Amino acid sequence: MKKSFTAIAAVLLFSSFGATAADITITTGQQGLTYNAVYGVNLASALSEYGYKSTVVPSKGSLDNLDKVASGEAQIGFTQADAFQFWRSRHGNEAQKVDIIGELGDECVFVAVKDGGKIGGEGDLKEGVKIAVGEPTSGSYASWQYLQTLEKNYAKVETYAKGGVRSLAKVATGEYDAFLWVSAPDRTNKFLESVNQKGSGLTMISMNGWNVDDKLPNGKAVYELKKAVTESGWLSDSKVKVPCTKTLVVANTDAGDDMLETASTVLLKNLSRVLGSK
Repeated sequence: MKKSFTAIAAVLLFSSFGATAADITITTGQQGLTYNAVYGVNLASALSEYGYKSTVVPSKGSLDNLDKVASGEAQIGFTQADAFQFWRSRHGNEAQKVDIIGELGDECVFVAVKDGGKIGGEGDLKEGVKIAVGEPTSGSYASWQYLQTLEKNYAKVETYAKGGVRSLAKVATGEYDAFLWVSAPDRTNKFLESVNQKGSGLTMISMNGWNVDDKLPNGKAVYELKKAVTESGWLSDSKVKVPCTKTLVVANTDAGDDMLETASTVLLKNLSRVLGSK
């Protein structure tokens, strides 16, 4: 009898530990890039100190993350604010399951064109122009789709859901007229490095020919125009003026009050740790 009681107590104790040590899936971004290798890993590490075991999984981008969080496949995910706005305008019911629990750094919309080509500035992005904007589930694709709803000339541009350096290179050869991507303004990336490569035949343009005041559910503006350095120089830096949006941390509303409270606390009190070193 004593042995049976001990066995039952052990099972109950084990079960109670299993219930409190909740597992969290954090859906991030492409393997090795900022959402995945920096934000996801650092957030998981911080949450582990509160007893949560987190699995950081790569994804196809912001829209993919929102789908996974809304469905409950993941409890936490990262998304650009403009991508979130675009996604929720098309997924009204699913959006009820997604809550904004934190805000990370800026991400800006960059556009590269052929140096001396048909596009000399943002005003040339209109009918007759071909632009590659990234894969259909990417944040850059969502940014462009959202921008097209705000600027009527953009809606007339011939859009290609193609990403990667291969697509950027096709701007130099004339297959595309422009290439759009979204990245942090203070971090180097493969696209900017490719544009700045000597003899690339590419250049950056500013994207400041319009004003937007669209707001997120939390009341904050979707975009803010900022100057971003595209190339550091000896005497001065090359800069472009671009629309920047925030990286949001979103969670499934059914993930549990304790987990949501803990994650929000981490993002408020330990933000620099989640952001990591630049």
